[in-house]
Amino acid sequence: MKTIPKKTIWYPILFILLIGLIAFLSFYKLDVKYVDPWDEARHGVNAYEMANGGSLIQSTYMRQADYYNLKPPLSMYGIMLGMAIFGNTVFALRFYAALSYVLLALCVGLFAKRYGKLESLLAVAFLAVNTTAFQAHMIRSGDADSLYVLLFTLAMICMMKIRENGRYSYACAFLFALAFLTKSYHAGLIAVIGGLFLLLTGELKKWKAKNWLLFLAAALLPIMLWAAARYRIDGMTFFQKMWEVDVLGRTDGTLQNNIAPFSYYLSYYFGAASGKITPYLCALVICLIAVFVFAQGIRQMEKEKKRELLGWALWILVPLLAFSAVSNKLLWYVYPSLVPLLALAGICLGRLLREKKLGMWLRILTAAAGAFILLIYGNSVLQTIGKQNTNEFQELVKTVAKSDAAQELVGCTAFVDYGSGEKTEENWSQQDVFVAEAYGDYTCVNGGITYLLTRDTLEEKTGILFLDRETYREMASIVTADAPLGQSEHYVAVSVVY
Repeated sequence: MKTIPKKTIWYPILFILLIGLIAFLSFYKLDVKYVDPWDEARHGVNAYEMANGGSLIQSTYMRQADYYNLKPPLSMYGIMLGMAIFGNTVFALRFYAALSYVLLALCVGLFAKRYGKLESLLAVAFLAVNTTAFQAHMIRSGDADSLYVLLFTLAMICMMKIRENGRYSYACAFLFALAFLTKSYHAGLIAVIGGLFLLLTGELKKWKAKNWLLFLAAALLPIMLWAAARYRIDGMTFFQKMWEVDVLGRTDGTLQNNIAPFSYYLSYYFGAASGKITPYLCALVICLIAVFVFAQGIRQMEKEKKRELLGWALWILVPLLAFSAVSNKLLWYVYPSLVPLLALAGICLGRLLREKKLGMWLRILTAAAGAFILLIYGNSVLQTIGKQNTNEFQELVKTVAKSDAAQELVGCTAFVDYGSGEKTEENWSQQDVFVAEAYGDYTCVNGGITYLLTRDTLEEKTGILFLDRETYREMASIVTADAPLGQSEHYVAVSVVY
């Protein structure tokens, strides 16, 4: 019987273990944290309403056309997939985002194998310490970023393989289209990087009319099909708001108050703004050390390898510089730059460990430093997962929706009074709208107790009211005659007739 050489077997085993580690970090306690009040909640409501009687083209919020979330619907389809598999839960909301990052790590690891097996393993290992992306708005969050960064990453990999097979240019164009259908104009950076790469490497000179036709068809046809379907629903309204809000509003700073100087991202990820040494600074240092050590080799590098190095540089620098130039800044805008930086750090570390001219002791020291970085920041990711907070109000909504006492109210109208007595506190927070819709199929209506007490006509419909304990003690006899359906430390749920 033929024996499998040990050198053949160690790589796939370690590769599978590392992908398993990233899967663990992505999925472990995925449904514990409360639903975030902004993009995650909005995408969740959009997806739930699409899947439950809404349009697959037009997103809605509280059953009305949504012109706040101005993204095309591909990420919502991802959430719908999770709901189809796991039911209407917080885990289902975030499932596709976590899966997207696992697939991203798998693809990057396989691509990095072209530089060596050790380099491939270290590239995946460094993706496991992507601390900010694990913490906020990507890997463990039910919004568009994780899928978008996956598509961005695949497009960049295809771009760097165009020289091997020209058909990768069409794949890159198609991935651009999917990225646009996920995160709108953010996908324009794929076109910028791809255009610069093709121009600087001279690939564009080789293209003929057929190449241009297929490339443009792959890039534009999916977008045009969606745009035509959307236009039939509300004409130019959605597209006009996309441009005014997602482009003009975010670039000139009029949309939000997230105004920051050009140096914001550099200071946070590589400087002192985050209050700690980040894994991204460590990754940058590793890359710079590799450039110094291999400077002569880089100068003498064959043309094909220099092309690939250019691709990595554009992939890291263009999103970072482009979003530094606009006034409106959020940490996740430059997530597409963090993936190649971490992966390249792993590749560079692998090359340094192989470099015999460094000497045995220096290589051992380098290996120890790399292991220290991975252990420290891997533990940081685990601590972040362990410290996730729940939300008392959301947990009450879930408990009531699952209780036997409230089963007859599934699908009813739900009202809220968070407790201050002000009008705004009688309107549903969007993070709670998702939980109410997903777990109880409730139709959330704003207005709270004020709405219930000021109606001109009583329709004898039964609904549910979530309110704070103090308001319940003051107004229980007015709003309901029944015992509470459920209660927590600060909130009570009661049935109401309106």
